[in-house]
Amino acid sequence: MKKYTLKSSEIPGFLSEGLDEEQLKAVVESNGRSLIVAGPGSGKTRVITYKIAHLVSSSISPQNILLVTFTRAASREMIDRARRTSGSNLQGMLSGTFHHVCNYFLRKYSRA
Repeated sequence: MKKYTLKSSEIPGFLSEGLDEEQLKAVVESNGRSLIVAGPGSGKTRVITYKIAHLVSSSISPQNILLVTFTRAASREMIDRARRTSGSNLQGMLSGTFHHVCNYFLRKYSRA
C-alpha cells in the first residue's frame, strides 16, 4: 500500500478546514478521474464539492470537469455547494444524472 504525506504548503487554505485525512487525500491526490464510493453520512458530497473547488483553484477549466450523480436534486445540491466553495460560477461544467449526461453526449455526437 502506498503511503502519502501531504505537506501543509501544498494544501490550499480552504481545504484544510472541514475535511478529515481520508477526505483530504481524496480531494488533493488525483491525476485524472475520481470515483467516490462510501456509505451514508461519510461526507461524499463534501469531498466532491471540495474536489471541484480544488480543481478550479488549480487552473482546471470547469469545461474539463464532469459531475455525474443519480438524482437531479443531488446534482443541483453539489453544483450549488461547489459554486459557494470555489467562488466560481463553474460556467461550462457538465453535470447531471447519468441519463442527462448520456443524453447530452448522444445528441452532441450523433450523426443525424
